[in-house]
Amino acid sequence: MAGNGAAAGASYGDLLVTSLLVLGAVCIAAFVAVRVFGRLLATGRARGAHLLDVVARVPLEPRRSLYVVEVAGKTLLVGTSEMGLSVLTELDGAEVKSRVASQPTFGELVRTAWTKRRAKPKPGEGANPPESPADSGGG
Repeated sequence: MAGNGAAAGASYGDLLVTSLLVLGAVCIAAFVAVRVFGRLLATGRARGAHLLDVVARVPLEPRRSLYVVEVAGKTLLVGTSEMGLSVLTELDGAEVKSRVASQPTFGELVRTAWTKRRAKPKPGEGANPPESPADSGGG
């Protein structure tokens, strides 16, 4: 009985090693295929990234939205619905850019929140609540 178990263990070990080698070979082949064919079959997004740009999106309902897009130098307001896409109007590109530039980016919002959080007193340093008159700087 003990000899039979040892023989079965060796065959399972060989099977495990073989399976791992095959799995490694398949992973390497998949990686190489993605690298080689990914460059050959690059999507239009990689080649024409500056041709179309979504400037803003406003969801109206679950299946309806408004998009401000820049296409080939034009700024368009596009509506989407169950029926498809519709170009609603052409917008003034300079006006849209000035309004978008005046809004803070997500990174700026996170940076502001992080600085405010770090500026708060640590527990035990101060007993003032965050909205006390001392913190507001009013005078």
